[in-house]
Amino acid sequence: MIEILIATMILASGIMVLLTGVGNCAHMMTLSKQFQETQYIFSLVDLKYPIEATSDVENDLPVDSISAVELLEDPSQQMQEILERYTFERTVDERNLEMNQVDDGLFIVRSIVSWGPDEDDREELLRYVRQTKNAPTKK
Repeated sequence: MIEILIATMILASGIMVLLTGVGNCAHMMTLSKQFQETQYIFSLVDLKYPIEATSDVENDLPVDSISAVELLEDPSQQMQEILERYTFERTVDERNLEMNQVDDGLFIVRSIVSWGPDEDDREELLRYVRQTKNAPTKK
């Protein structure tokens, strides 16, 4: 009887280890899928709203919050279902120059893809952009 009890405990602990591994694997697959989808959205954004040289970075580069579905002209039903839970926005950080600081024309541009209300449900890409004096402004 004791042998059966010990064998059952060993079997139960082995099954618990396997289930923990399967749960971790499923979580990593979900994170990997979200990362892949956000990278795809960042590439779509680079095509539709490229970061180009401009003389007015603060007005030309920001993009208000839009649904990721708007990034494709005619998305398939499957792609629309994937993209509809994501939103995109691009902001340019305000610059506060100190009294004796030289203006180097460098701006921080934040591209953000979100898929939920929490801070953890987003991917952020930072880029540094230098404002040029000769570049044309977008119209």
